[in-house]
Amino acid sequence: MIQPQPTIKKNEGAVTSFYYENVLAKWEKLLYFTSDVHFDSARCYRDSLKRHLDEAKQLGASISIFGDWFDAMQGRFDPRRDMSELRPEYRRPDYYDFVVKDSADFLEDYVENIEILSDGNHEISVLKNANTSLMDRLVYELNRRKNTEIQHGGYGGYVRYMFDMGGTKTSIRIKYYHGSGGDAPVTRGVIWTNRQAVYLPDANIVVNGHNHNGYYIPITRERLSGKGVLYFDIQHHIRTPGYKLSYGDGQSGWDVTRGGVPKPIGGFYVRLYKEAHEIKIQIISNIEQPEPIEISSGEIYSGRVYDDDPNDFQET
Repeated sequence: MIQPQPTIKKNEGAVTSFYYENVLAKWEKLLYFTSDVHFDSARCYRDSLKRHLDEAKQLGASISIFGDWFDAMQGRFDPRRDMSELRPEYRRPDYYDFVVKDSADFLEDYVENIEILSDGNHEISVLKNANTSLMDRLVYELNRRKNTEIQHGGYGGYVRYMFDMGGTKTSIRIKYYHGSGGDAPVTRGVIWTNRQAVYLPDANIVVNGHNHNGYYIPITRERLSGKGVLYFDIQHHIRTPGYKLSYGDGQSGWDVTRGGVPKPIGGFYVRLYKEAHEIKIQIISNIEQPEPIEISSGEIYSGRVYDDDPNDFQET
């Protein structure tokens, strides 16, 4: 499917805008939203990640990843450091440098489709503790390689898709926020949809990640136009689970010892399409169940192993 491309991209503070002109009949645009990839983690489901990104590319979808592309917990000064959680090829002195380069190698095939890569709590932790922005370095490297304009989003922000439909102008406004707080094992964070619906009145779509749960909740709102006409609209709330299953097979690890539960993996497609004189929204789940894998078995690992790496690695 050939997808239309924006004529102008603008990044002004917390707001990133994409402008589309000549939006005529049968126009549509497909977006793919995900988060929480944790690329360097031994518990990242890379096979599923690659399959889903390949599908998004084949469909011509624009890709946005809203925080925690990096796991990045195994730095020298990170109190969470546990080398058994790190993929073997990254167990090296230049860990941060190498994972940025390897991430760029992995994402290079999708550069033309990627619109936004934003920060999550794992990137912010590295910036705080090691004085380097992994996401800024990754976005710079991808744009340098392909002369593209991937936007580096914040921990939260807005994305506006602006449409000129032959004189009539409209927009779809997306609020993204990586997320905060703990796991919320009972509500899975769903209660946040009601809170965000109150203080984010201008967003058509609200996207969260962080707690690795996945759901979509449409909230219907009663509105009153400037001309005094009563109408209803829908605010679409999306929680993207990402591609890391900390639970493993339930035998060991931080998530298991704290009473965590298995989580889904994947993301959501958002289909924007013109019907009559408006742009409509369709949310399509791309969530699947992971396979339980014992980390020590190596079944989840498919990367390079260096001769002097994982067996000879020594912590200092």
